[in-house]
Amino acid sequence: MSKLITIAVVLFGINFSAGLQEPLEQYPINSKASPDTFKEYVVNHDDYTLKLSLENTNSNLPILVIEMNLKNNAHFISPLEEKEFTGKFYFDFGSYKNMAIKGQLTENPTSIGKVLYTNNDSTKEKIKWVTENTTYKQPLRFKTIHNFEVYGRIQFTIEPSCTFEEIPFVISYQDGEMVFVEPKC
Repeated sequence: MSKLITIAVVLFGINFSAGLQEPLEQYPINSKASPDTFKEYVVNHDDYTLKLSLENTNSNLPILVIEMNLKNNAHFISPLEEKEFTGKFYFDFGSYKNMAIKGQLTENPTSIGKVLYTNNDSTKEKIKWVTENTTYKQPLRFKTIHNFEVYGRIQFTIEPSCTFEEIPFVISYQDGEMVFVEPKC
Protein backbone atom coordinates (compact mmCIF):
# COMPACT_ATOMS: atom_id res chain seq x y z
CA MET A 1 0.00 0.00 0.00
CA SER A 2 2.87 2.38 0.83
CA LYS A 3 4.45 1.63 -2.58
CA LEU A 4 1.17 2.63 -4.24
CA ILE A 5 1.07 5.90 -2.30
CA THR A 6 4.73 6.61 -3.13
CA ILE A 7 4.11 6.01 -6.86
CA ALA A 8 1.04 8.27 -6.77
CA VAL A 9 3.01 11.06 -5.04
CA VAL A 10 5.88 10.77 -7.57
CA LEU A 11 3.48 10.84 -10.55
CA PHE A 12 1.61 13.80 -9.07
CA GLY A 13 4.92 15.63 -8.54
CA ILE A 14 6.00 14.98 -12.15
CA ASN A 15 2.66 16.21 -13.56
CA PHE A 16 2.65 19.27 -11.27
CA SER A 17 6.20 20.31 -12.19
CA ALA A 18 5.49 19.73 -15.91
CA GLY A 19 2.64 22.21 -15.67
CA LEU A 20 5.02 24.86 -14.34
CA GLN A 21 7.58 24.53 -17.12
CA GLU A 22 7.86 27.16 -19.84
CA PRO A 23 6.60 26.00 -23.24
CA LEU A 24 9.39 24.91 -25.55
CA GLU A 25 8.18 26.99 -28.49
CA GLN A 26 6.74 30.49 -28.30
CA TYR A 27 4.16 31.27 -30.97
CA PRO A 28 4.18 34.83 -32.26
CA ILE A 29 1.50 37.10 -30.82
CA ASN A 30 -0.96 38.31 -33.42
CA SER A 31 0.08 41.90 -34.07
CA LYS A 32 -3.19 42.74 -35.77
CA ALA A 33 -4.83 45.56 -33.84
CA SER A 34 -8.22 44.85 -32.32
CA PRO A 35 -11.10 46.94 -33.65
CA ASP A 36 -11.97 50.19 -31.94
CA THR A 37 -14.70 49.56 -29.42
CA PHE A 38 -16.98 51.97 -27.62
CA LYS A 39 -19.32 51.79 -24.66
CA GLU A 40 -21.34 54.46 -26.46
CA TYR A 41 -21.64 55.15 -30.17
CA VAL A 42 -22.29 58.82 -31.00
CA VAL A 43 -23.28 60.43 -34.31
CA ASN A 44 -23.10 64.24 -34.44
CA HIS A 45 -25.12 66.06 -37.08
CA ASP A 46 -26.12 69.71 -37.55
CA ASP A 47 -29.75 68.89 -36.64
CA TYR A 48 -29.29 66.15 -34.02
CA THR A 49 -26.93 64.08 -31.91
CA LEU A 50 -27.72 60.39 -31.78
CA LYS A 51 -26.17 58.34 -28.96
CA LEU A 52 -26.37 54.55 -28.70
CA SER A 53 -25.53 52.74 -25.49
CA LEU A 54 -26.20 49.41 -23.83
CA GLU A 55 -27.80 49.08 -20.44
CA ASN A 56 -27.58 45.95 -18.32
CA THR A 57 -30.54 44.78 -16.27
CA ASN A 58 -30.96 42.44 -13.32
CA SER A 59 -32.45 39.83 -15.65
CA ASN A 60 -29.23 39.77 -17.75
CA LEU A 61 -31.17 41.05 -20.77
CA PRO A 62 -29.35 43.98 -22.37
CA ILE A 63 -31.29 47.07 -23.36
CA LEU A 64 -30.36 49.10 -26.43
CA VAL A 65 -30.68 52.79 -25.52
CA ILE A 66 -31.07 55.33 -28.34
CA GLU A 67 -30.89 58.98 -27.33
CA MET A 68 -31.98 61.58 -29.89
CA ASN A 69 -30.97 65.13 -28.98
CA LEU A 70 -32.53 67.56 -31.44
CA LYS A 71 -31.07 70.91 -32.58
CA ASN A 72 -32.31 73.79 -34.76
CA ASN A 73 -36.03 72.98 -34.33
CA ALA A 74 -35.48 69.60 -35.97
CA HIS A 75 -38.13 66.89 -35.64
CA PHE A 76 -39.04 63.46 -37.01
CA ILE A 77 -41.95 61.02 -37.00
CA SER A 78 -42.06 58.78 -33.95
CA PRO A 79 -41.61 55.02 -34.35
CA LEU A 80 -44.80 54.75 -32.28
CA GLU A 81 -46.85 56.49 -35.00
CA GLU A 82 -49.43 53.94 -36.17
CA LYS A 83 -49.80 55.29 -39.70
CA GLU A 84 -47.22 54.28 -42.29
CA PHE A 85 -44.95 57.07 -43.48
CA THR A 86 -41.78 57.00 -45.52
CA GLY A 87 -39.02 58.22 -43.26
CA LYS A 88 -40.64 57.29 -39.95
CA PHE A 89 -37.98 56.53 -37.28
CA TYR A 90 -37.06 52.85 -37.56
CA PHE A 91 -34.29 50.51 -36.47
CA ASP A 92 -33.50 46.84 -37.04
CA PHE A 93 -30.74 44.26 -37.19
CA GLY A 94 -29.51 42.68 -40.39
CA SER A 95 -29.82 39.23 -38.87
CA TYR A 96 -31.63 37.87 -35.85
CA LYS A 97 -29.49 34.72 -35.67
CA ASN A 98 -27.53 35.72 -32.53
CA MET A 99 -29.63 38.45 -30.93
CA ALA A 100 -33.27 39.47 -31.22
CA ILE A 101 -35.60 42.25 -30.17
CA LYS A 102 -37.63 41.34 -27.09
CA GLY A 103 -40.74 43.24 -26.11
CA GLN A 104 -41.81 46.72 -27.07
CA LEU A 105 -39.76 49.81 -27.82
CA THR A 106 -40.37 52.54 -25.22
CA GLU A 107 -40.21 56.27 -25.89
CA ASN A 108 -39.56 58.91 -23.22
CA PRO A 109 -41.11 61.43 -23.31
CA THR A 110 -43.93 59.84 -25.27
CA SER A 111 -44.74 61.71 -28.48
CA ILE A 112 -48.19 63.21 -28.85
CA GLY A 113 -50.11 63.57 -32.09
CA LYS A 114 -49.89 67.12 -33.42
CA VAL A 115 -50.23 68.98 -36.68
CA LEU A 116 -46.98 70.54 -37.85
CA TYR A 117 -47.08 72.80 -40.87
CA THR A 118 -44.30 73.38 -43.34
CA ASN A 119 -44.38 75.06 -46.72
CA ASN A 120 -44.85 71.70 -48.47
CA ASP A 121 -47.56 70.26 -46.21
CA SER A 122 -50.90 69.56 -47.79
CA THR A 123 -52.22 67.51 -44.87
CA LYS A 124 -53.72 68.67 -41.61
CA GLU A 125 -53.82 65.31 -39.82
CA LYS A 126 -52.29 64.71 -36.42
CA ILE A 127 -49.03 62.79 -36.52
CA LYS A 128 -46.83 61.70 -33.62
CA TRP A 129 -43.91 64.03 -34.17
CA VAL A 130 -40.84 63.95 -31.95
CA THR A 131 -39.97 67.58 -31.31
CA GLU A 132 -37.86 67.34 -28.14
CA ASN A 133 -34.93 65.30 -26.89
CA THR A 134 -36.17 61.72 -26.62
CA THR A 135 -34.80 58.41 -25.35
CA TYR A 136 -35.79 55.03 -26.78
CA LYS A 137 -35.19 51.74 -24.99
CA GLN A 138 -35.43 48.34 -26.64
CA PRO A 139 -34.87 45.13 -24.67
CA LEU A 140 -32.75 42.56 -26.50
CA ARG A 141 -32.46 38.80 -26.17
CA PHE A 142 -29.40 36.64 -26.73
CA LYS A 143 -29.95 33.61 -28.95
CA THR A 144 -26.44 32.18 -28.44
CA ILE A 145 -23.77 32.02 -25.76
CA HIS A 146 -20.95 32.28 -28.31
CA ASN A 147 -19.11 35.43 -29.42
CA PHE A 148 -20.81 37.34 -32.25
CA GLU A 149 -21.28 40.65 -34.03
CA VAL A 150 -24.68 41.93 -35.07
CA TYR A 151 -25.13 44.69 -37.63
CA GLY A 152 -27.94 47.20 -37.25
CA ARG A 153 -29.23 50.41 -38.74
CA ILE A 154 -31.35 53.35 -37.71
CA GLN A 155 -33.19 55.34 -40.33
CA PHE A 156 -35.47 58.36 -40.28
CA THR A 157 -36.20 61.58 -42.12
CA ILE A 158 -35.13 64.67 -40.21
CA GLU A 159 -37.36 67.67 -40.74
CA PRO A 160 -37.55 70.51 -41.70
CA SER A 161 -34.50 69.82 -43.88
CA CYS A 162 -36.28 66.71 -45.25
CA THR A 163 -33.11 64.62 -45.33
CA PHE A 164 -33.22 60.84 -45.07
CA GLU A 165 -30.73 59.59 -42.48
CA GLU A 166 -29.44 56.02 -42.37
CA ILE A 167 -27.01 55.21 -39.56
CA PRO A 168 -25.29 51.80 -39.43
CA PHE A 169 -24.00 50.38 -36.15
CA VAL A 170 -22.35 47.17 -34.94
CA ILE A 171 -22.79 45.49 -31.56
CA SER A 172 -20.05 43.04 -30.64
CA TYR A 173 -20.34 40.38 -27.94
CA GLN A 174 -16.90 39.00 -27.05
CA ASP A 175 -16.05 36.97 -23.95
CA GLY A 176 -19.07 38.20 -22.01
CA GLU A 177 -18.64 41.88 -22.88
CA MET A 178 -21.00 43.78 -25.15
CA VAL A 179 -19.67 46.90 -26.93
CA PHE A 180 -20.11 48.89 -30.12
CA VAL A 181 -17.63 48.51 -32.96
CA GLU A 182 -17.04 51.13 -35.64
CA PRO A 183 -19.06 50.05 -38.69
CA LYS A 184 -16.94 49.53 -41.80
CA CYS A 185 -19.68 50.24 -44.30
